[in-house]
Amino acid sequence: MKPNRKKRNQAYFRHHRKRVIQRKKRLSAHRGWVAKFDGAFSKGKIHCSCWMCSEKTNRLGHPKSELSRIANCQEQLLDYDF
Repeated sequence: MKPNRKKRNQAYFRHHRKRVIQRKKRLSAHRGWVAKFDGAFSKGKIHCSCWMCSEKTNRLGHPKSELSRIANCQEQLLDYDF
């Protein structure tokens, strides 16, 4: 037996694609980015992946737990100096 699925028409998918594009256009306008076509925003992420804009903790090659361990050691050293 096949599961009971909802049938969705083209208008449903068109609506959600338009909604996503509008959201990404607002974000890109805020950043000052320009796209030739609106459809470029229909798929994928919109963010800068350079090392300065990246908020990922492993950009230095260390996992988050290791970075917190290093910060903790540095804090202990500062406390020891005083």
